[in-house]
Amino acid sequence: MATTPPTSTPPGPSRTVKVMALTIALLCGLVAAVTAFTLSRHLEATGLEAVAYAGGSFLGATALAQVVQEKLGLL
Repeated sequence: MATTPPTSTPPGPSRTVKVMALTIALLCGLVAAVTAFTLSRHLEATGLEAVAYAGGSFLGATALAQVVQEKLGLL
């Protein structure tokens, strides 16, 4: 009787790679937030509007970076 060897899945990314991927996602969000804040203040938005734009940009950019990293198998 022939037995097939068990198929092993390749190990996932290490803990260090995951932490670095999340750090990169947060830094992408930070750059987007600072850019949105600066541009909105330059275009004469109020302080509260600028903070809202920066927060939305941070959330959007960070979420996009995480989705891309998950698709690449980094998370």
